Amino acid sequence: MTAPTLLRPTGAPLPAFSAVVESIPYAPAKTTLQGEITLSVTDTGLIVYRANNPIAWIVSGYHKGQQDLQPKECSFVDVSYFRQTQRGQNLETADFFTLQEAIEFITDTFGGES
Repeated sequence: MTAPTLLRPTGAPLPAFSAVVESIPYAPAKTTLQGEITLSVTDTGLIVYRANNPIAWIVSGYHKGQQDLQPKECSFVDVSYFRQTQRGQNLETADFFTLQEAIEFITDTFGGES
């Protein structure tokens, strides 16, 4: 499996990630979101850490197909994260229309808790 990058084959950022590609430099440095929650940019998306432990992955995606026999393209942002259950941990996913919605979900879900 090959992970998609933040860019289309043309080199232009996917719509959902265009703001982050322009505003966050590609460097190992992490951007603090809230408390111990930090964000790091990778070639394929973003990794969210709590106290240097990865807790979520944010990737952009797009679907190109058709609806009602008309061409349709949509972009979205997927978040994969760990959720504690009675029997262990599950890897869950959530999808959003914008990166801002995804980041708000992360900060609401994980907050600054330890």
